[in-house]
Amino acid sequence: PALDLATLVQETIQSFVGQAVAKDIDLGFELAPALVEGDAFQLRDLVDNLVDNALRYTPAGGRVAVGCARAGDAVLFTVEDSGPGIPPARRAAVFERYVRLDDKTTGSGLGLAIVRDIALAHGATVLLDEAVGGGARVTVRFAAGPTS
Repeated sequence: PALDLATLVQETIQSFVGQAVAKDIDLGFELAPALVEGDAFQLRDLVDNLVDNALRYTPAGGRVAVGCARAGDAVLFTVEDSGPGIPPARRAAVFERYVRLDDKTTGSGLGLAIVRDIALAHGATVLLDEAVGGGARVTVRFAAGPTS
């Protein structure tokens, strides 16, 4: 079924506001209506994993920006942070199960593997690169759903 990814993201991100405030992280979002075909439960899990990772790796006083917009025949969901980023040589490895970049943060090392699996199930691609000003940026590119 078609669903508005922006609405789903807005609902999902609310649960992270307290975590962001506790770490003095500026959690911002820019969401434009964008329909995609997909499973709401799985897509919430994808959003949860990406926002949780960004908040986990961003130091106090940093920022996390979440975006969603239609771009031509695609819908782009992005999460950018001002954390340490992911070195280019490690970017493919972090999508494997149980891979973690450091021992300082808690987690199972499953988050990005889950994101990759959910994206694949939705015919989407995941791109990991550097955020403007450093940090990490994850972009999930979906085929756009119907426009009406």
